[in-house]
Amino acid sequence: MNVSWKTIGLATVVGTGFAYGWVHWAGSSVGPSQAYAQQKTEATQALSQITVQADQLSAAFREVSKALKPAVVSIRATVEEKPVQRVRNSRRQNLPSPFGDLEGMLGEGFQFDMPERGRGESQGSGFIVSEDGYILTNNHVVKGADKIIVSLSDNRTLDAKIVGTDPDSDIAVIKVNAKGLVKAKLGDSDLMQEGDWVIAIGSPFGLKHTVTAGIVSAVNRSGQSITNYDNFIQTDAAINPGNSGGPLMNLRGEVIGINTAIASGTGTFDGIGFAIPSNMAQDVLNDIVKTGHVVRGFLGAVLKEVTPDSLAQSGLQTDLQGVAIDQVSEGGPAAKAGLQSDDIVVKIDGKGVKDVAAMRLLIASKAPSEKVVFDIVRDRTPKKLTVTIEEQTKEKLAAMSGRRILQGLGIEIADLSDEEAKELGIRQGGVKVTQVDRDSQLAENIRPGEAIIGVNQVPVASVAEFIQAVSQSKNGLQLVIRNARATRVLTIQTDR
Repeated sequence: MNVSWKTIGLATVVGTGFAYGWVHWAGSSVGPSQAYAQQKTEATQALSQITVQADQLSAAFREVSKALKPAVVSIRATVEEKPVQRVRNSRRQNLPSPFGDLEGMLGEGFQFDMPERGRGESQGSGFIVSEDGYILTNNHVVKGADKIIVSLSDNRTLDAKIVGTDPDSDIAVIKVNAKGLVKAKLGDSDLMQEGDWVIAIGSPFGLKHTVTAGIVSAVNRSGQSITNYDNFIQTDAAINPGNSGGPLMNLRGEVIGINTAIASGTGTFDGIGFAIPSNMAQDVLNDIVKTGHVVRGFLGAVLKEVTPDSLAQSGLQTDLQGVAIDQVSEGGPAAKAGLQSDDIVVKIDGKGVKDVAAMRLLIASKAPSEKVVFDIVRDRTPKKLTVTIEEQTKEKLAAMSGRRILQGLGIEIADLSDEEAKELGIRQGGVKVTQVDRDSQLAENIRPGEAIIGVNQVPVASVAEFIQAVSQSKNGLQLVIRNARATRVLTIQTDR
């Protein structure tokens, strides 16, 4: 019995051990399936290929960044402090009021004040486009600057001067006195497509030569009200304050855009950045270097979008793409060519126009005296008209919108609407300042959006009255200026 039990126990132990050993042996010795072996081979090959491609892509980013680094600059623009005389409330001091008959135009309790102008500084980026020191950047980076300092990649700092600016596109050209600089190559922005890799270099938050990467999110992005000629490349490459004016590049090391703005609820990067296309920048650069200003074509017409409803009311197909003529300026190129209100422009020189922004860009790109063929639809009938484009000027644009430019004072003005007058607490009309030349004698003391309600103690309620009052002035001007906070008196000397 004892032997039997021992034998059985041994057999049990051996049997158990044999069973476990068989499981292990079976798992080790049965080879992989043919399909699995194929997957393993493909995985190994794919990993090897991916590694090579990843190294190549990383090398491309690395080499582009290295190649463009010497061409990218950091810009610091400074506006020096300039003291401004403060005007106190004449009523509170029991002094004769400088407002004369104007006080009836204002509500009770108005105050006089003159805003101080303090020292300001803006930081941005730019990139060198010639070996002798021409640099492209954003207009808003250097606007109004008294002093501009450019920092190179080797930490040299150079003073820069403004060669020319174009507020309409937010592009500026500045120059440093240097030779033998590394210049960036401008590429063809028209070749960029959604999904293309791009690299941005700049000085976000003052961190010089910061490199970020992303893709082109969209092209020909308009309607952002960032500039008068919105036509942006949208990117998700990180752009932050300080990147403005810096280059956006493709992986061939070509600059295809100028980083300009972001769409953000926080003021910092939220994944949507906008860059001015390099082709537009090239045109602006050429004009500024050659003539000191940008030359654009002028049509002399106010444009408006067409909608399915407006097309249906005109008896046209609701999917027709084009732009409607809203108004035609008397004596302008459009009027001379026979364009009329409600004409729908569908093509210009054979190129379709899908919206107002596209048509404005197309007209602006035309040279003065260039003859342009318009395909239009008038009263459901197709027509062709030839328009001779003129050069765009501030005076022509202002006249179309009811504004006047006063070269002597360096300001642009328009009639103040009833709603605007109400917002400013003005009982009667006035003149709205729409633009101030940075080099004018009024640049330090008046801002766009403010209203002028009197000249030499005489109320002015329109542009015509303002011009008449100024023309009758012999010993300088005393302007009464109103904004949302206060009213003040500004005395200036005029050359007579």
